[in-house]
Amino acid sequence: MHRMNKAEILRYIDERADLFDACAVENCFTGSAWLRHLVEQVTDSQSRFAAPEYLANGGESTMLLYAPRRGEPFRPLVNYYASLASPICSRSANIEVEARHLIRQLRKEPVVDFSPLSTRTAESLANALRQEQWYSRRYFCFGNWYLPSEGLSFTEYMKARPSQLRNTWERKRKKFQGSARIEIFTSDAQRGIEAFQTVYARSWKNPEPYPDFVPGWARICSRNEWLRLGVAWLDETPIAAQFWFVHHGRAYIYKLAYDENYANWSAGTVLTAALMEHVLDKDRVHEVDYLTGDDPYKKTWMNHRRERVGLVACNLRTFGGTVRALREYGGSATAELRNRFRNPASTPSGRDGTAPSRLPAA
Repeated sequence: MHRMNKAEILRYIDERADLFDACAVENCFTGSAWLRHLVEQVTDSQSRFAAPEYLANGGESTMLLYAPRRGEPFRPLVNYYASLASPICSRSANIEVEARHLIRQLRKEPVVDFSPLSTRTAESLANALRQEQWYSRRYFCFGNWYLPSEGLSFTEYMKARPSQLRNTWERKRKKFQGSARIEIFTSDAQRGIEAFQTVYARSWKNPEPYPDFVPGWARICSRNEWLRLGVAWLDETPIAAQFWFVHHGRAYIYKLAYDENYANWSAGTVLTAALMEHVLDKDRVHEVDYLTGDDPYKKTWMNHRRERVGLVACNLRTFGGTVRALREYGGSATAELRNRFRNPASTPSGRDGTAPSRLPAA
């Protein structure tokens, strides 16, 4: 297993860019452009990196892991700027087999925290961990609202929206035919990025912990023609802005903001509809993804929900991993007992609503 510093992991990403970009077809947050930007912007000289690697039969698999500080457990190379981790990047279709080869290279690591995962990835990874004598506990991360949109036109889409949303949109968009307007930037987007930053600074949202991350990613998206950055203007004043990007047939709704001083314009509703029309009718995406969270407004725009989960993986061949496994298992068992006392008729469950897995023998 390769252990690397920041300069070395950047070089590793560049050397295997083709592999990471192939995996990004299913998850944009595994692409080389995203990984490089993340490492450059949010890690430092204290960060640790590891890359288990497996080469066989002409195939190639790797697992990118990092720990922000020494003493912290490894995790996939993502943070809160990404809503999905695909920790195993492979050209093989059998992820579970590849995962076992990669996990064997983590034999000295007591704990790895894999999140946020799709439920399918979590199941495959948990199976591989169990076969390699690791204990894992699955936990809930957040809900993810999305819209399957293969062949869906904007007109059809809006007909299926709740009547309150349609009425608000139809009434408010008429106001955007005078001094107000919508502009969508896809390239040469510096003016749009500056407008987004202006709106974000005037919005209710807290300042970004890494202020260059979002505008930097917008510039990368602009260069690659992925950017769909919408701005609502009132004369020359930006009053709402949304940062979407399109990647391999998926539209990702990434960052939203509006100036509360202009809330009566409902610019966010008009702007979301304009961007939705763009990605459905022009980009013809097969999915629109609202990314992280169960914010109530998302269900008015989307019609499907899935869950992102995590796995705390404890290596039973290490003392630290065994201690953590006992703590995790005990916590799940305690939660199950509390749940049964609260509701005796309910099915026993762990913290995430699933029965805790048995602690295997070391």
